[in-house]
Amino acid sequence: MPSKSYVVWNNKGGAGKTTLTFQLSAAYAQLHPLEKIVVIDMCPQANVSSALLANKINPNVLLYPEEVTVSTVCDYLLAKLKRNNTELETTNLMDFLVHVNTTNKRIPTNLYLMCGDLYLEALSRKLEQERLLQTTPANDNPWKRVTLFIKDYIEGMSRQHVDCVFFIDTNPTFSIYTEMAISAAERLIVPFMADDFSLSAITAMFNLVYGYTTDENKRFNCLKEYQYYWLAKANNIQRPKLHLFVNNRATYYDTRASAAFSAAEISKFLNEVYWKNEDMFSSDFDASPGVLMDHIIDLPDFHSSGVVFYILVVLY
Repeated sequence: MPSKSYVVWNNKGGAGKTTLTFQLSAAYAQLHPLEKIVVIDMCPQANVSSALLANKINPNVLLYPEEVTVSTVCDYLLAKLKRNNTELETTNLMDFLVHVNTTNKRIPTNLYLMCGDLYLEALSRKLEQERLLQTTPANDNPWKRVTLFIKDYIEGMSRQHVDCVFFIDTNPTFSIYTEMAISAAERLIVPFMADDFSLSAITAMFNLVYGYTTDENKRFNCLKEYQYYWLAKANNIQRPKLHLFVNNRATYYDTRASAAFSAAEISKFLNEVYWKNEDMFSSDFDASPGVLMDHIIDLPDFHSSGVVFYILVVLY
């Protein structure tokens, strides 16, 4: 089975990215016990790592990775900065992962974690500096090379004959490590809440990742060549296909999300985008009226129901 990869992101805090990543990865691992599931924690707060490891991990692992034996995402990124690809090809990439069940027995045995690191924010300054180096014969396309560090890990695992399903957690900011996470995945899962703030965030997401905008204001056209979507296209970096939109923390009445918490405006916007730009969406979207609604899922409030198996049916 070839590797599959999902990134969970929305340009808004509190939308439920980490909670959704935690639930999806653990539930998927339980439903597919013969597959290896890997969570890559690309958030400097490392919350999904803490959740998976049930807060029992030595806190120094997240604070002082250079003084402990557990590897983190920063260890991998530093290795990419210090070594060439030939050296990393001979490294067992599983060594950068934590076997979650050894710490948290409630998690399925087939789930692994590239542990988050509180130093990721500090390291991002170095990564950005490296990415902006001048292209030379000895340093070919540094922007693309650094942006694809996480994708290199996923593809490297496949070359080492370790096929996995990857779930990548993110934080709201559109920093270099967010761009790296988005560039690594095949599919994008977007959690949101049914409010005006989430609509604004989803609108911004379409612009940041895909360059899509409904704004006719041309004031910022002079800046487009500095934007991720422009640089990704120019450097032939495949951005993830939009796969699921999760109306998170919906309040239910009977068996349906109550009208007061519906995602009507967001659904309307997404349908408009879909009919104009089908290529942004995953192949699971069938070009027929109303089909987009099958990919906008109401998830009950986490405190009343933590069950996400319905989503996993769509993930297949």
